[in-house]
Amino acid sequence: MQKIRFYFDKDKEEKWLNDMCQSGWAMTKFFMGIYTFKPCQPGEYVYRIDMPAEIGKGRLKEKRKQYIELVEETGAEHVCDWFWWSIFRKEASKGAFELYTDCESQLALYKRIRKLFVWVGCFEVFLTANNTLLFIKDAGDKVDVALLCIMYLIVMVFIVGIVKTTWKIKKIKQQIIS
Repeated sequence: MQKIRFYFDKDKEEKWLNDMCQSGWAMTKFFMGIYTFKPCQPGEYVYRIDMPAEIGKGRLKEKRKQYIELVEETGAEHVCDWFWWSIFRKEASKGAFELYTDCESQLALYKRIRKLFVWVGCFEVFLTANNTLLFIKDAGDKVDVALLCIMYLIVMVFIVGIVKTTWKIKKIKQQIIS
């Protein structure tokens, strides 16, 4: 079975994957918003999504392989990667499965996520501003208006992602202080 979903919140996506598993569907593959599932025992797996710190710092392939091996040593299984993201699952019968158990590592994760949103969001703002200027200059048609609306919507999604991630960071910092 395949389902199409677009998430900009790692926690909501994890919850959805775990809810699907509770309903008897285990995710096996992901590509551009398309999730592939196969039947499983309800609650057979626990899913976790990660954006490892090592990713994006030279020798990407080697570091990703080392990170996956490290997580697999805990009894988890690597399901797939998508750009900076890695998705893992562990059989629920093998015990709890958390990738980040302390506030400091959670804080670092959400700072990486926010940084990604800022960089991609800035790029999207640049593209949108450029296309807006071209539209004004050329007095574009209805197709151009639709494209601009979609681009502005994408910019808003990234702004919301940045704000929500900042709230999560603030909440974790408050936990550290407490």
